[in-house]
Amino acid sequence: MSAERFGILSIFDHNVHSWKTYKGRLLQWFIANEINASTDATGIRRRAILLSALAEGSYQLASDLALPKALEDVPFQDILIILDAHFTPKRLGIGERHKFYAATQQPSESHTEWAARLRGLTAHCNFSNVEEALRDRFVIGMRPGLEKEKLYAKDITELTLAKAVELAEGIRCARAGAAASNPAMAATSADSAAGDAERAMFKIREVPFGNNSDQNKSAGKLKCAVCGFFHGSKICKYRNYVCKKCNKTGHLQRVCKQIRYLTTADVAEDDDDD
Repeated sequence: MSAERFGILSIFDHNVHSWKTYKGRLLQWFIANEINASTDATGIRRRAILLSALAEGSYQLASDLALPKALEDVPFQDILIILDAHFTPKRLGIGERHKFYAATQQPSESHTEWAARLRGLTAHCNFSNVEEALRDRFVIGMRPGLEKEKLYAKDITELTLAKAVELAEGIRCARAGAAASNPAMAATSADSAAGDAERAMFKIREVPFGNNSDQNKSAGKLKCAVCGFFHGSKICKYRNYVCKKCNKTGHLQRVCKQIRYLTTADVAEDDDDD
């Protein structure tokens, strides 16, 4: 059988490609073309195919690693071992766990993509309970929003990673559907979901916005254009909510430019009206 019957093997350049991935593809290519220990008992054919698929820089690197032997004299399996040792060094568990626990969901990342990326980060963490670690980091590292708030309220003994992903995606789809069919209803729902949290924040802040502005400015903090508190707008958990006053996304009613800024007293009066 021709070695080229099932496709052409691509070139491996260690500056561009992953050796682990390439090695897996190489071995599968051998299987597809029936090149194995039976058809290539000495491994000479497999070695020749591998070495001819190395880019110039990668071939030179492999030659250096094989010294004092000449690379073309090293058995095929030994070449794999040499390249494995160089490209896939042993990883320390603590460092890998640090990467895992520091990971957060990116703005453009869906919930399923976020879960998949986390699972990839567990490869060298040696967790005794991988699913539990995945569930916890999936929820804790999520972007702020209604999905995260709902998951925080769930019974941890009944919540799995699969259920967390399913629930988060369900809430996202429901919100997107509501916004598409009735933007006004979506705005009301978003502000209503944030209502209790907003009122609690006002109760904690006994001093109205204006009275504490000098202290916050001196501390180098700017007033958030989304909610009115003193922190960066990019980290504000209300940045995706829809204003009940102007129906625009990106700020709450109390800082809407179409009305004056509200103080704690104004919010109390507004609550009474509701």
